[in-house]
Amino acid sequence: MVGENGEERGYKDVCDYSVREHLVILAKRMIALPSKMIGFKPACLYLATWLLVCGKIGEWIWFAVFVCVLFGIVGLKVIARMKGGGA
Repeated sequence: MVGENGEERGYKDVCDYSVREHLVILAKRMIALPSKMIGFKPACLYLATWLLVCGKIGEWIWFAVFVCVLFGIVGLKVIARMKGGGA
């Protein structure tokens, strides 16, 4: 596929996919979903949520875990700034 500037592109725009291609992509994502739910990040969220429900941790700690898991190292920096840790 050729882009606007004449260079070769290795992908198509979403609007150029056929219905069959959309269904294949959706099926692949549905197959991959269970393995993604068993990974390290979801396990951290499951544990943090369980500890929150049991009353072992507070909402702030759960939120910090949530932000760090979703955004990684950037999440740690955001939490530090929110707590007043500076730049």
